[in-house]
Amino acid sequence: MAASAPLSDLASVPAPAGGAEAARGVMAGQLAMLGRLAEAGLNLALAIEQQATATQAETPEASDAAAERLGALALAYGRVSRAVRLSVALQGRVLKELQALDDVAARTRKGELAEAARTAAAQAAERKGRVERIVGRVIAEAFEDQAEVDRVAEEAWDRLEHDDIYGDISRKPVSELIARICQDLGLSPDWPRLAQEAWAEEEISSGAAGAPLARLRCLDPPGASDPQAGDPQASELRPGSPIVGSG
Repeated sequence: MAASAPLSDLASVPAPAGGAEAARGVMAGQLAMLGRLAEAGLNLALAIEQQATATQAETPEASDAAAERLGALALAYGRVSRAVRLSVALQGRVLKELQALDDVAARTRKGELAEAARTAAAQAAERKGRVERIVGRVIAEAFEDQAEVDRVAEEAWDRLEHDDIYGDISRKPVSELIARICQDLGLSPDWPRLAQEAWAEEEISSGAAGAPLARLRCLDPPGASDPQAGDPQASELRPGSPIVGSG
């Protein structure tokens, strides 16, 4: 039978591949093992203590045999109690390592959340800027008076600043945001012309075009059912063909 590893080696067992969860599983097993060892050692120490007490009661007079037996019990008690103390110390070490692992995981998660927030903010700012530029062109074409252009543009920008109006703009197609804003402002964008711009072609090629662009081009793959079939306002064109439709 192979000899078991020393207790001092338990805390240094390497974590298997699989990340923090695997390491936590190993540490949980170590803690359970050390707990059982400490409990067993404590029970054994108490049993040795009872034997020593019984030996002293049975042989009140000092004798070589009694002294020898008590000496052996004392030696066994010292070894067992040392093993118990070592088990408890190793439990504390594993708990510290487990806490360190949790701290690293918490910092990593916090960093991931912060990075995700920064990415979302950057995406929202980029999308907001794009929507503002496109809507600005639509407004400039709709009004000849510059004062009116400035007034309507200011109203559009103000609406984009409020999440309770359009929600998270980073999750919505640009075309849908433009359509919502223009509808709220009473504007009628020339969608066939807008669909020829780079941003619209990019949105269409992404496969996540908003409704205004989806009504102009059939985005389903060949052989799939056409959700626009039977819609007299929908174009029967495929991507890359000339765009027709009412503004």
